[in-house]
Amino acid sequence: MPASNGYWLAVSLIFGLTVGSFLNAVIYRLGQEPPLSLLEPKTSICPSCRHPLGAMDLVPVLSFLWLRGRCRYCKCSISWRYCGVELLTSVLFGVMYLVGPGMSQPVTTIALQLYAATLVPVFFIDLATFTIPDSLNILLLVIPVALDIYSIVSHEAGHALIAGWVPVSMLGGLVGALTFGAVRVVGWLWKRVEAMGLGDVLLARGMGAMLVCLAGTGHNPLWLFPSWVLLSCLSGIVVGPVLIWQRLKAAARNPQTVGGSSEAVPVEADEGQSNLVRELADVAWCIVLGDVWHYLAFRFRRKPDRPAELPAEQWVPLPSAIPFGPFLVIGFLAAVLWGGPLTTAYLHYALRR
Repeated sequence: MPASNGYWLAVSLIFGLTVGSFLNAVIYRLGQEPPLSLLEPKTSICPSCRHPLGAMDLVPVLSFLWLRGRCRYCKCSISWRYCGVELLTSVLFGVMYLVGPGMSQPVTTIALQLYAATLVPVFFIDLATFTIPDSLNILLLVIPVALDIYSIVSHEAGHALIAGWVPVSMLGGLVGALTFGAVRVVGWLWKRVEAMGLGDVLLARGMGAMLVCLAGTGHNPLWLFPSWVLLSCLSGIVVGPVLIWQRLKAAARNPQTVGGSSEAVPVEADEGQSNLVRELADVAWCIVLGDVWHYLAFRFRRKPDRPAELPAEQWVPLPSAIPFGPFLVIGFLAAVLWGGPLTTAYLHYALRR
């Protein structure tokens, strides 16, 4: 490895540690119900005693080791997840530097690193709450589309407009949303229950847009899609039973916090027809960027003061339910690393027969 590459790899690893420290705050605040603001309070706080944390408490990894995994002020233990997120983000930044174009195309490399960093809170929040914040899903779409537009303006190979006005990344987003939107609809037709949340469909939309940007010159824009779908499903098959077993054990210990009966509720015929229309409409809402318009309207439209409403009853997943977002994340990262060689090997085997 040239010295310059080693230098920038080290910078990526160190910067990843810093970003990982910030992502811990993102996971904690956006993972609350209702989500907390990332701007208030302006300083990080201890989740147990709420005491503001100083600079010496926030040095990535080193503070955790120096304090022996305990808060300096209340002495309560701190989860190993905080240290793990920092190390994971650092590794992802290094990996994205190595698999990307490096500093020959710094914008692409930085976009890949930011994208991987956004996947980290998606993974942990969905794993804990079965939800993915809209702000993260929108960011996962904006990054590849912005990268695609920049590459088109820079006349980089492999990036072009469809029909002269649509970035090819939007095609990837459409295919990603349709692929897992179809899983949601077919799952409902089969079991009459929600087989996949809309957050997963939106996540697949953003991942599809980025995979198109990573397809490479000379390949079909959807080159990495089969390996992404296959690896996501395989990770769910392998890890999913372990998560279900853990949730069933937790439900047996404390039935009030993990969910109720796992028996399905029968659905009337007319109600089923209206629900099918709703499922199709929800997928169409994802495709036409309904979440983006809703988010922008919520952020920028001034609303008149209204009386406070009673909080809605919190949804509790069944003990046998597992979130699919983490497996999409695993499948995406695996496709970025090994999707190309796997697809090449399969085509070589299939065409020889």
